[in-house]
Amino acid sequence: MRTVSSKASFWIVAWVLTISLWSSTAPSIEFPVYALQWHLSKSVTTGIFSVYPIVLILVLFLLGNLSNYIGRRNTLITGLLFLLVGALVFATAQNVIWLFAGRVFQGLGVGLTAGSGAAALVEFNPTSNKKLPGSINTITQAVGLFLATIVGAALIKYAPAPLHFSYWVLAVLVLASIILCLFLPKQSKTQSAARPVFKLQLQGVKVPKGQWGVYLLAALAIGTGFANGALLLSLGAQIARDVIGTQDILVIGTVLSVSYLLASVSATIAGRLKPVVSIRIGMASIVVAAVLLFTAAEVHSFLLFMSSSVLGGLAYGFSASGGIGIAAINSQAHNRVQFLSAVLVAAYLFQGTSAYGGGVASSTLGFSTAIGVMSVIIAVLALTTFTLAIKKSKNAEAIAAEPATP
Repeated sequence: MRTVSSKASFWIVAWVLTISLWSSTAPSIEFPVYALQWHLSKSVTTGIFSVYPIVLILVLFLLGNLSNYIGRRNTLITGLLFLLVGALVFATAQNVIWLFAGRVFQGLGVGLTAGSGAAALVEFNPTSNKKLPGSINTITQAVGLFLATIVGAALIKYAPAPLHFSYWVLAVLVLASIILCLFLPKQSKTQSAARPVFKLQLQGVKVPKGQWGVYLLAALAIGTGFANGALLLSLGAQIARDVIGTQDILVIGTVLSVSYLLASVSATIAGRLKPVVSIRIGMASIVVAAVLLFTAAEVHSFLLFMSSSVLGGLAYGFSASGGIGIAAINSQAHNRVQFLSAVLVAAYLFQGTSAYGGGVASSTLGFSTAIGVMSVIIAVLALTTFTLAIKKSKNAEAIAAEPATP
């Protein structure tokens, strides 16, 4: 089959990453409907959400380097096939067990597309701008989150079978994505040069020697952004419903989708900045967003909730783009996908812990107290990452200022 150019391949991979995040986020907007019709508690709905990052972490941990052996294209197609099965499971779900099963398939799918897709963006990059893949990766995540929320809410409200129809639409889009991937090169020129002798084995989390400082900063930056976003993804519909005082799923979806759309805006801006600068802006924004979210939940202020959502969305774009950018720039072709997978393992661990922790806390401590506890934890993580980013900048400046040794 005829393959497409590097530029076209770059945008096909970007679309695949968008669909992957759309797939993983689609159930989030449905949670209030599931909870209402099937009488599910917050701990159960957040547990359903958390199954996904747990499975995803296992895939990245065990098979994060799979695309080095079977190629980026084949890995992306395999991941999309799992996402297709996941969409079909949700589309035909009869009870809560089906939801857990669907999340397992989604975790398998995104686990295979995330690391290989991030590496493929670097390798198919049609420009000389090394920061572009990191920005586009974050933009695809934001757009996927936005589409899942706004399209899902609209289909729940206006389409038949609110618990199922949106997944049939998603299944068609995933199938179309699989067809697009067939036109990708089997492997990039960069990957061909670095391809190892076939010896498939469990990879674990491996960080190249001398890269632990970069790894820690990248993992914390993306992970803190994911943790802040997970709080909205898992409990956002409940927060919005309490603050806004409406059961209209489209209104709730619109409010939440604004945050995700703005993440794509900030990721675009981040593409023009140094990754460390993006991380600092993102972390500072997350601290303020966490304070606003806690206050909004306490006083039931729609204005404060919207302010927190807007700032949180912007923060996500800066932090994730900066984290992915600094990891991609500091990795070599032969270990790029492994290094990015190691970073994403930590990031999704933060996401799963935040989502499930928020659900358990809300069930045991009460909703407002849970939001307060989670906000404090996320703010502390953001301040820690901000401090590391400052030190990273100072170290880089000190090295640049040293005279060359004759």
